[in-house]
Amino acid sequence: MSEKKMELMPLKMRSHGASTVMQYDERYTPYIEMTGLLPFIQLVSRSMPNLNDAAVTALIDRWRPETHSFHLRTGEMTVTLQDVSMITALPIEGKPICMSTDSEGWRQKMEALIGMSPQEPEVEDGGKKDRVPAGAPFTWIAANFAHCPEDADDEVIRRYAHMYTWYVISRTIFADGTSKNAPWTWLKALTVFDNKFTWGSAALAYLYLQLDDACRRSTKDGGVGGCMLLLSVWSWERLPVGCPKTSKWNTWDDHGFLHGLTSGTWYRRWQAK
Repeated sequence: MSEKKMELMPLKMRSHGASTVMQYDERYTPYIEMTGLLPFIQLVSRSMPNLNDAAVTALIDRWRPETHSFHLRTGEMTVTLQDVSMITALPIEGKPICMSTDSEGWRQKMEALIGMSPQEPEVEDGGKKDRVPAGAPFTWIAANFAHCPEDADDEVIRRYAHMYTWYVISRTIFADGTSKNAPWTWLKALTVFDNKFTWGSAALAYLYLQLDDACRRSTKDGGVGGCMLLLSVWSWERLPVGCPKTSKWNTWDDHGFLHGLTSGTWYRRWQAK
């Protein structure tokens, strides 16, 4: 029995940058620093390099879920925790992010944390209620938390820092299949700012999960989530194919905000100007 041939298109990268809509505010710094995510926020809050969809797709076609590695002609390769740390500056030591994924009552819990939540979609008489993901659309977050008021007190600044961090990591580290929503799970993880989670381990595990799904696609079009910035820079460092030109090493310029904590990361070599 002959196999049906199908021309597969390059995978769509569902990972995004921090966006120019959500502006970083210097007042967020002490709160984000407590989470261990400040160096990563520095990276993605600036300009990002263009990702090569075709090159990433070709690499993902070599991914094998049973070993969580790329099977190449020269042998096996994979992204490691050391790579995560060197590329993204995410912490790889600390408490594992283990929590219930139960989303029951998530709207009420969100309101208790930030004072509001997205409205439930209206259902016409006799209509069927659609299943809504537990989380907030990026458009809703940007509409309500894009700019922190100048006269905001510490509690309001803390709340805006919460939302900014949630927005960024949901678009860059934990991009999902929709690429439109910030999952409720990650806001829960940010509830206590001084919990030192190993965000790098979570990012790597989530990337593995997304690669497992992407390499099994059965349709012409498809996408891949997870931290595509991590995977792309890793491939540029390891494989001489589909790479942009490296940036010249210059003295770190913090542009008047944040600390220069990322000047030693591999990502800086490929960062757009």
